[in-house]
Amino acid sequence: MSRYTLTLAAAAAALVAAAGAAPTASAQSTVTNPNDQAPTRQGTRGATFLTIPLGGRANAMAGAVTATEDGPEAWYWNPAGAVTSEQFAATASRQEMYKDLDINMMHFAASLPLLGGVVGANVTSLSSGDMERTDENFPTGGGIHGNTFNWSSTSIGLGYARRLTDRLEVGGVVKYVSEGITDAATSWVALDAGTRFRTGLYGLTIGASMSNIGPSASASGPLINLRIPRGNDAQQLTRTNLETQGTELPTLFRFSVASDLLGRSESLLGQGGGKNSLRAEAAFQNSTDSPIQFAGGVEYSFNNFVFLRAGDHVYNDQRGHGSSSYGMSFGGGLQVPLAGRPLKFDYAYTNMGDLQNVQVFTFGFGR
Repeated sequence: MSRYTLTLAAAAAALVAAAGAAPTASAQSTVTNPNDQAPTRQGTRGATFLTIPLGGRANAMAGAVTATEDGPEAWYWNPAGAVTSEQFAATASRQEMYKDLDINMMHFAASLPLLGGVVGANVTSLSSGDMERTDENFPTGGGIHGNTFNWSSTSIGLGYARRLTDRLEVGGVVKYVSEGITDAATSWVALDAGTRFRTGLYGLTIGASMSNIGPSASASGPLINLRIPRGNDAQQLTRTNLETQGTELPTLFRFSVASDLLGRSESLLGQGGGKNSLRAEAAFQNSTDSPIQFAGGVEYSFNNFVFLRAGDHVYNDQRGHGSSSYGMSFGGGLQVPLAGRPLKFDYAYTNMGDLQNVQVFTFGFGR
């Protein structure tokens, strides 16, 4: 037997032995996640500031307000709720996002009965504060573009709401959304729509809304534009744009059921002497960039003057893992008459774990 034949036989024997000791092909193809975490959709959408809850009342109730938010604040949560404005009404909010990070969010909304329903406008703006600008040529800051830059996000919307029956309300908002830095930003046009139905049974109200419906968009600006020399001639430049991937908005669906437990004739527990009222709401939210989230909130009011609120989020992801208080919120409010209209102040605090707290201050005039 030749040396070549012996070599082939030895190689074949080694392969057979290896095959016998190796796991099956199906077992070999199994890939395990060392962190035992399923893939998520987080970070796959732009303008995620649109998913940050707005308003003192809503934040105190953990966002469980799609069926009960009235007046100008409803343009964000469920445009159908804005139909309750019988005169001009306005609200303004300031949200302090995460302690010591200098991130603030401002929101303004207004409503006015017109055109057989209610028309309104709302503006939301988030600012990162000043951040030091660095690049490969200026790693310690400075450079031709300045020492600092600011990331800003803005949404401007126009809305209309109308009662179709004494129990059914609908509404919608068309908005312009933009975010980025001075030299590179992305802009979208989007639509919000919602409906609300008062059942008349035990004070039950059902609300649903779709937000941030719109096409994808790409970034543009001076930082996206390049000037490339033609060959060896530095004076001859070709203008071109970097290829940027289109980014979609975080479209989300909200649905909630609320019950006036106390304070009205149809309430489950009766009228409560005419001064006390208690409302509870359960909600869920599904977004294109996060799993389904659940929330619940309660609101107690005395004589429609003092309000106490509390709520809790139930996240289906790793946020707040190991912390029973993560996502819990509470707050309160005062409402006093001024020139025949209510003047309101609301406050909310939300526990965000390592990100410290989120505090919201809201002032409103009218409803």
